[in-house]
Amino acid sequence: MSAVKKIQYTGLNFHEVKQMCGDMVLAPYICMGFSMLSLFTEDGFVSVNEGDTIVMDEKGNFSVEK
Repeated sequence: MSAVKKIQYTGLNFHEVKQMCGDMVLAPYICMGFSMLSLFTEDGFVSVNEGDTIVMDEKGNFSVEK
């Protein structure tokens, strides 16, 4: 898989993540003091933690690098 776009989720950049992922990402929520997102991937919804990198491939599919 070749990455087309990447963005690291910082906990404060939801709007930038939303621009890249559109409706595939749900609004951030707080879990044990950390900001997290839910992202729809080929494997279903996965959690995105602060510091994780969201990767979009050439087909428009998303994955998360921990």
